[in-house]
Amino acid sequence: MFFTTTSPTADGVILHEGSSPYHPPGKVTSRRPQGTSKPDAAAEEGTVMATSGVEEVAMRLLEAFYDLSGQDPTRPVPVGAPGSSPRESAAATAGIEPGSTECAIAVRYLLNQGYLEKTDAPSNYTITVPGIDRVREMRGLADPAKGGNRMSEKTQRRLLTLLAIAIAMVLTRPVNRFIEEEIPERRGIGDDLTEAALQGLVRAAAFFAASLLVRRLAGPR
Repeated sequence: MFFTTTSPTADGVILHEGSSPYHPPGKVTSRRPQGTSKPDAAAEEGTVMATSGVEEVAMRLLEAFYDLSGQDPTRPVPVGAPGSSPRESAAATAGIEPGSTECAIAVRYLLNQGYLEKTDAPSNYTITVPGIDRVREMRGLADPAKGGNRMSEKTQRRLLTLLAIAIAMVLTRPVNRFIEEEIPERRGIGDDLTEAALQGLVRAAAFFAASLLVRRLAGPR
């Protein structure tokens, strides 16, 4: 004759066996519930380290695209082929072997993050506005709390010039008609000053309107 008592523990259930031909008194048998094995901490640490390494290489590559593109999101930059010079290869500029597996993984990471975009040329990519902002943030050129602009300063200047010219062309037409109707062919110094003032107002108004549009388009995200 024997008896069995149980008591819960952190690892499972402990069975205290009484007198028995097979279990002498006082013998303790422990059982761990199935499916409660702890995860491999070394494997988790290795995954974190691998991800961190990929990001570090990708950020170096992104900075190379930033420098070679001149902060222009419309300018294609070659990632480079084996043997390419740093001026012709973003990978070589970043100290990465062009065409290597490390380079391919870094490019894929930047594409997935939205920092690069593909172009018609398979080995050429353009840096995106978020990619430019990310580099500026890493280099301390933008305040993350305030948010970066959607366009670089160089792009803003180009867009401002184009918009100012377009707006001036639109505004010049009614001004020219007014000059033809109101200012006679035989005119004096006063008439010349009036035309010059009108033309100057057109250019100033065009520049002001273009500046407002660019600021609205390139404002903080």
